[in-house]
Amino acid sequence: MKWTKDILEKAKSLKDQDLSYPKIAKKLNKEFYISVSASSVNHALLDYQRGKYHFTDERQKGKEDFSSKQNFDDNGNVSSIDFNLKFEDFRQTSSKKPADILRFAGYDPLDWQVSNVVNNDWSVTNGNGEKYWNHQVKLSVKPKTNDDLSIDELISLFNEKIEPVKVIKSNVHGKNNLVIACSDFHFGITKFKDVETRLVELIDLIHRGWKQIVITQLGDLLHSDALNTSKTTKGTELDPIDFVQAVRDAERFIFPIIEESYKYSDSMQMFNINGNHDETTSFMFQEMLRAKYPEMDIKVNNSYREAFVVGKSVGLLALHGHAAKTKAPMLFATEYPDIWSKSTYRMVLYGHFHKEVVNDDFGVVEHQVGTFKKTDPYESKNGYTMATKKMECFEFDDQTLKDIHYI
Repeated sequence: MKWTKDILEKAKSLKDQDLSYPKIAKKLNKEFYISVSASSVNHALLDYQRGKYHFTDERQKGKEDFSSKQNFDDNGNVSSIDFNLKFEDFRQTSSKKPADILRFAGYDPLDWQVSNVVNNDWSVTNGNGEKYWNHQVKLSVKPKTNDDLSIDELISLFNEKIEPVKVIKSNVHGKNNLVIACSDFHFGITKFKDVETRLVELIDLIHRGWKQIVITQLGDLLHSDALNTSKTTKGTELDPIDFVQAVRDAERFIFPIIEESYKYSDSMQMFNINGNHDETTSFMFQEMLRAKYPEMDIKVNNSYREAFVVGKSVGLLALHGHAAKTKAPMLFATEYPDIWSKSTYRMVLYGHFHKEVVNDDFGVVEHQVGTFKKTDPYESKNGYTMATKKMECFEFDDQTLKDIHYI
């Protein structure tokens, strides 16, 4: 995002009117055809007040303003358009971008995207033998769907109404450590009412008090990686779901786990691993958690595996299970040699297959965790219905595994 003096002055004026940052962001996005989040506005205004922005003449050649003034009716529809540039000026400029073309044609780049642009030049001769050149631009556009939104636009949508939450620590402490393996919940197929009693049981376990809690989101928290259609990250079509309700159910389940884990532990950490169903949407969900709980150690990354230490010398490698599973022990040793060499107990955690399998070999315990996910039509059709529906939480002391709690 390139902040201009006009945008910053407008943001400052709105802030002086005591508007909240989400409202300021919404007004800026509509007026200047940009996509900024409330958090971005906050940081930009602070930097502007500190004098960190220096502006020169922004209307240099090649940087013409292609925006058009749009007038809206009471329903929010465009009623009229006044162009700031003549067509000839627009045509001769070489630095046009798709957003510039959309603005000149009267389309909001936040709502529309260019499908095709064709330039035509031809000459005609009048009766006096005088030649005139004609220029034409044919523009095809289509509405921008949620699948077409950029990462910044998606983050803006997730963070627009988020209010940071401050959680107060309890006075309950413990001597052992807990790893909560959240894998393959597939909210959208799974509903909150299906797992409400599981949540109560998990919260009871957390309330025992712990020295360290690590929440590992092993992927496929959400069933779909698209908002308006149901499909995996690679585009495989899935049974239809209500994506909005899926996010709401995931929030109702995950929020209490995070808050209670933070309160009933001396230290809490959470991170996300890419799954095959929700690589993008789960990243956005994690970004939302980071914004909601700024005081907590919630890692937002785009990784297929992550290693961490529990206690003093327990080393774990977490992955989803759809990629590089067979190489996991050697990848652990190769990519995380410090954790590997200092560990007295080594474990690889993964899910993906929706059933529990344990393999203790080659100095690493490979634990494939299960899930309490509700059976979907595809699983029912193919007979994938026989696994025990449960999730696992692993209790460690400082050196080794002590217990497995099934939820």
